[in-house]
Amino acid sequence: MSVLGLDEIHKRIKKHSLIKNLGHRDLENPEGVGIDLRLGAVHKIVKGGAFIEADPAPSGAGQAGYGRRKGVETKLVAEFVENEKVQKEIVVKPGEYYLVQTVESVNTPLDLMPIVHVRTSLFRAGLLLLNSKTDPGYSGQLTMGLTNLSPFSVKLQLGARICNIIFHKIEGKTIKYRGQHQGGRVSPKKAERQV
Repeated sequence: MSVLGLDEIHKRIKKHSLIKNLGHRDLENPEGVGIDLRLGAVHKIVKGGAFIEADPAPSGAGQAGYGRRKGVETKLVAEFVENEKVQKEIVVKPGEYYLVQTVESVNTPLDLMPIVHVRTSLFRAGLLLLNSKTDPGYSGQLTMGLTNLSPFSVKLQLGARICNIIFHKIEGKTIKYRGQHQGGRVSPKKAERQV
């Protein structure tokens, strides 16, 4: 599996809106092999009760689950404001956990699989960003977990570059993402069947 270079990423941004709302720095002066994404929204978990069940088994195949899941309830505590002179800051205390979203949205074509990597400035400050691959066909903001593993509080400003997205070229057939998080939904508040 090959990785797209910056020239190919920028070509796809212009022709196919591969990434929307990209920051000035990564439009004008990117570096390395990927594109930096910025902190766009911070959601605090305010109510638990999450569960994830096993998928239903085919008829006669034995025990399985109902294929349902429920997320946590969240509250938006901070959000990036376009054209604001000075963006809001949050303080992430030791042990705190948030769900965060990027300012940018991706429109993933069927021939690419983006993978997000934390920027080293975060983990050097004690922050851990929990993320996953993004499936072909997904469109929307990216949602990740953010926690502070250090014994010290860390100040983080909205619009700060928190991760780097790399696009892997897929060889062979793919199936378009059709899950419930399409469009950037943060967490399912009610029990629902998984796709």
